[in-house]
Amino acid sequence: MDSFKHQIEQDIREYQENLKFVANIDKDEWAFNYWVLDKLFYEEEELIEEKIIDYNDMGVDAYEIYEDTKDIYLIQNKYYSDNTKISSNYVKNDFLLRPIHALENGTYTKSEDLQNAFTKMKNDPDFTVHLQLFVTNNLHNNEADEYVKDFNARNANYIATIYYLDDIKNRYYNEVEQIKSNITVKVESINKHTILNINTESYKLENVLDARYVLTPVVSIYRLYRDSIERSYPIFDKNIREYLGNKGVNKGIYQTLQDPQDRKNFFYYNNGITIICDSMTTIKPQPSEYNMNAFFEIENPQIVNGCQTVNSIYEFLKNIPPEDLEKEFKDTFVMLKILVIDRNDDDENQLYKDIVKYNNSQNAIDEKTFVANTSIFIRLQEEFENKGFLLLIKQSDKNKFSKKYKTLTELKKANHNRLEKFGLNDITKVSDSFIPIEKLLQVINAFVAGGHIAYVKKNLMLKFDSEPYNTAVEFIKNDIITIDTLLDLYMLYKKAEQTKKETDDARAPIPYYLIDFFARYECKNRDYKEIKNQLSDNQKIENIIDLYKKVSKAYAKRYNQEFDVDYNKMIKQTIKYNIVDDLRDILS
Repeated sequence: MDSFKHQIEQDIREYQENLKFVANIDKDEWAFNYWVLDKLFYEEEELIEEKIIDYNDMGVDAYEIYEDTKDIYLIQNKYYSDNTKISSNYVKNDFLLRPIHALENGTYTKSEDLQNAFTKMKNDPDFTVHLQLFVTNNLHNNEADEYVKDFNARNANYIATIYYLDDIKNRYYNEVEQIKSNITVKVESINKHTILNINTESYKLENVLDARYVLTPVVSIYRLYRDSIERSYPIFDKNIREYLGNKGVNKGIYQTLQDPQDRKNFFYYNNGITIICDSMTTIKPQPSEYNMNAFFEIENPQIVNGCQTVNSIYEFLKNIPPEDLEKEFKDTFVMLKILVIDRNDDDENQLYKDIVKYNNSQNAIDEKTFVANTSIFIRLQEEFENKGFLLLIKQSDKNKFSKKYKTLTELKKANHNRLEKFGLNDITKVSDSFIPIEKLLQVINAFVAGGHIAYVKKNLMLKFDSEPYNTAVEFIKNDIITIDTLLDLYMLYKKAEQTKKETDDARAPIPYYLIDFFARYECKNRDYKEIKNQLSDNQKIENIIDLYKKVSKAYAKRYNQEFDVDYNKMIKQTIKYNIVDDLRDILS
């Protein structure tokens, strides 16, 4: 059995131990649905259960809806043993056709939310449905894989993907390990006149890098990336490599490639790709029927900008039969800028880093893992670690910290007093000290903007320049806010979470609501200066927890009575503060 399957099993055991109140969590195959939504889609714990449809599910085990980006994810999960291969017939019919047909016809009855969202967005040109199948072994079914390729080539707004165990592992860690071997790859163009050389010696230029601008067929980019994958070579610079996650495919790029007429305009629509390499060969001719008559080779390339473009080209072209690639895409080009840099030279290595920084800060790489590399979060990670808490700004940080802290003495020494003040359990394993960056930003948004925002805008927390992202960053940078303030506020959330899990139904207090109410009342309408005083000792903290445990419980009951809406749907609705005011007056 692959070691990563052990990791999944370990996580499932932990769910079953800590989430006994969740129906069906004792069934491993159902708990795997929970794992996928938790670990791969970063869904909020309170919202996961209602997004799992498993059992007579009409081809959908779970789903995610992102109305802001007009994406729907239809998720199928197969918690298989090592020797069970996915069925071709299942993939062809249940995975690829059954749920889509039901949703298109308006007859999907297992989730009203899913059907309504599909119906609302289906005529929008930006709408995309992602069909994703997660299988816990590496027994590839070649026929099933071909069905998926054909489906993707034929459908403009639907993208299907099968994730086998190694694929799940890569997506979980979102990081390709560096390898020591070199790689040489080919770059092609129409002819030598569609390649512009900028050679410092020939042009008598000072302080200018050797470079080439190449009008490149997208097929050449596809093959370049495909070869790097087959060689396990990390072709994306480490600063943007982790961007290839849930939304590594750009819908606009993908849809342009799907349209036989519009793909000819690809060059005009796209900003191009930047590659840094160690060396380039001279340009040589080669026989080609389809606009690939010249080529040269580059050594040890790193793509530093154009990650979305490269990934989207690869994801679409891999569905096309190899014998048709050059003919189908002979008029589809992208601009490639290649720079030669000696990374052993300190000055040129610094230039390399600056090129990565400025290329990406001025473009559209704004997803969570690239944003998480910004200095403000790196600084927080260092400061939190000094105080015994490990801020996870990348999925791979879990593995990094687990290796670093094989014994807990140092962490315990640094965080014991704070845990004791909040009445939290001492850490018994390194993961007990983890603080996911996204969750920290949710807590901040709950304090500043309200508990409702923390629940329903989770997918925007680390989206650069979104309102929740800006709210959190402004809070962190405020002169009144210290590292201790941030940790105390987060520990209040953790105390609420721990208390909730200890109750019979595990529903009160509602953690983000508690942070919201604490900000509104104890902190006198969200006054940052009040946080330190209100969380100064254990008795104050226990009083806050006790009060809002009662208020949360009473609020859920009153809300259900007045609006006939159950708990899981209630936490996604705007908070009725008039009800909270009334209940707090009574219960305090």
